[in-house]
Amino acid sequence: MENLKKPHVALWETALVFLLIFFAFIFSIAVVFTFFGQEAVLIIGELVILLVPLAYLRFKGLNIKDYVKIDFKPKYVLIGLICGFVMLSLDIIINEVLTYFLGTSTAVVNANQEYATLSTTPIGLAVVATALILAGICEEFAFRGFLLNSINRSLKPKYAAFAFPAALAISALIFGLFHFDLQAVYTIGAFTMGLVLGCFYQKWNYTVSATAHATMNTLFLVLLLSSV
Repeated sequence: MENLKKPHVALWETALVFLLIFFAFIFSIAVVFTFFGQEAVLIIGELVILLVPLAYLRFKGLNIKDYVKIDFKPKYVLIGLICGFVMLSLDIIINEVLTYFLGTSTAVVNANQEYATLSTTPIGLAVVATALILAGICEEFAFRGFLLNSINRSLKPKYAAFAFPAALAISALIFGLFHFDLQAVYTIGAFTMGLVLGCFYQKWNYTVSATAHATMNTLFLVLLLSSV
């Protein structure tokens, strides 16, 4: 049973950290794009999402490995790989349904075209592949390991029955909003994937959700390039 007396991140701290992530993300993208171009943005943007909560957990003096539930046993990597294949299939179905009802998303089309264009050179392909893998590592640390986990731990003492469902819904919603799309296709799709990844995280750990996320993204890139 989880020791609730262990140090944790309060709800107001969690909110502040995510506000800082948002503004640091926007600022870093603007600066990096101006001086280094689009390729660097893909990498730096993901690293910022990781480094802000990581730095805060270090500042709090928490054991990051235990707090975030990091366990690199091979079985968790294997489970994550399998979950990644399942997620890709689910994501394709969800996007087909959303596109049918909401229409083709300009944001999704533009993002896919950008990935495909960058991938036409060896360096560009390496950057895109690295960014998509980093998305699994960095976003899962921030959205599941930090956000979902912190909300769950904060609510558990008083609202044990509702702590995880609330944490899951809030973290998935913010994850969806970080993938904002005016036509809502990308946002709703990300929200749904956030729910799935949150369940993976809760059932197993960060290693499973991060591996699943990175695997899904990698498979997506393979399918995208094979269709060009």
